[in-house]
Amino acid sequence: MAEEKIRVHIYGSSVAGNIFRQASIESILNSNKIPYTFIDVAADEDQLKYMKRKNRGIKDLPQIFVDGEYKGLAAELEQAVEMREVKEFLGLDNK
Repeated sequence: MAEEKIRVHIYGSSVAGNIFRQASIESILNSNKIPYTFIDVAADEDQLKYMKRKNRGIKDLPQIFVDGEYKGLAAELEQAVEMREVKEFLGLDNK
């Protein structure tokens, strides 16, 4: 069986005060069995530049990307949970 490609990336910072939002995103993804990778933009300047190019000027952290495209912030993912549309929000419902 081929290893599943991780499509969801959380861009955050190990030094910023966003640990609760990051934990919320991770909890939601884990409970929906969605694999993800955390990218620490405080430790990787290239990833920080990439995030800034792709996120339409959003400065809040953490940010959610799927297949390299910006999807939103923790509050938007939490709203998708309430609507029972997590996979739709992430664009994973039909792939």
